[in-house]
Amino acid sequence: MRIHPILCIGLLAIATFMGCRKIGEPVLLSIDPQVGAEGTLVTVKGENLANVESITFSGKPINFNTAYNSDVAILFRITQEIPTGLHDVVITTPGGSIQTQFRVTLEAPQIFKVEPEFAAPGDTVKITGVNFFEPLQVFFFDSIQANIIRHEPDSIVWVEVPVGAEKGPITLVSDGQDTISPKDFFTRNVILVSDFDGNGLRKETNRWVFVGSVNQNAQNAVQNSNPAPYSQSFLKLSGKDDLNIQWIGGAQNNFGFPGDTFTDFGITSTLNNTLLEMEVNNNGKDKTHVILILLENGGSPNDFTYKLPINQSGWNTLSIPLSRFTDLNDVQVDPAKIKVLKIHLYDETKSNQLLEVNVDNIRFVEIF
Repeated sequence: MRIHPILCIGLLAIATFMGCRKIGEPVLLSIDPQVGAEGTLVTVKGENLANVESITFSGKPINFNTAYNSDVAILFRITQEIPTGLHDVVITTPGGSIQTQFRVTLEAPQIFKVEPEFAAPGDTVKITGVNFFEPLQVFFFDSIQANIIRHEPDSIVWVEVPVGAEKGPITLVSDGQDTISPKDFFTRNVILVSDFDGNGLRKETNRWVFVGSVNQNAQNAVQNSNPAPYSQSFLKLSGKDDLNIQWIGGAQNNFGFPGDTFTDFGITSTLNNTLLEMEVNNNGKDKTHVILILLENGGSPNDFTYKLPINQSGWNTLSIPLSRFTDLNDVQVDPAKIKVLKIHLYDETKSNQLLEVNVDNIRFVEIF
């Protein structure tokens, strides 16, 4: 069959055009994620990504399935043969190569708990979980980095609460992967009433008034032995109710002492976000009860009370929400008006035995 000359010229032109057509250079738009452990599915998006010839991690080719490859995307998984660390990733097509980076890590971190769940700036917090691998970073309130004090491989980190931390989750970054705490962390402000070591707001012994039939007074109530102190000195109250009136007496921090210049403790947090805390020890007198009493300045003239047993051995921490302090009419105390704290011994069982409580580090705690 004879081909017409004009048709022959046309076919030759088409063949020449197809043979000389330039394949577009690949363009990288994104890689997601940029960090991951074995088994992580990686998506590379871009242009002119069809017909991938090779993918290399730090020069070593990896296996990939071309079935998951299109002109605008490539999908592949991190396989066991890729070592951990930061890799230069090169993807080559007939049109050229593109380069990016990917960090292969160990398993992703998880946080199980944070102890305590609230603390003040400068306090130490313990974070427990798994897969805490170097390099490690810890952030409060999304972006405020904490100083890592100590790290137990794979499972525990101790950090210092940074200044400026607020309510929110704690973020831990482990070898490029991050996780957040299961609960929000709260910051707290401590308003010290007295530690009986000379550093408290009511630091002098004689700023505590002793009332009722107690065995101590301003000269002998602060002791540092029997029992061993929680920290240095403590306040000791003891007594016996021979009259079965179920009230032995105790001590109160005396508002209005000469030289006092404040009218309250300066609490600004809400009733539900304020605690009264102290360390207590009954020194073996397991029948001891105490009545804690708060008084207001410029508010109600009534006592706001909370009664509880001191029946655990050794030193223990009391942490009592101020919402539990009510008067006889079930009215709750106003934290902003608190001016006086009293501690009374209470013979609830009418046992007529010696009762005793040792107290240290009395403070109000504001939770924010």
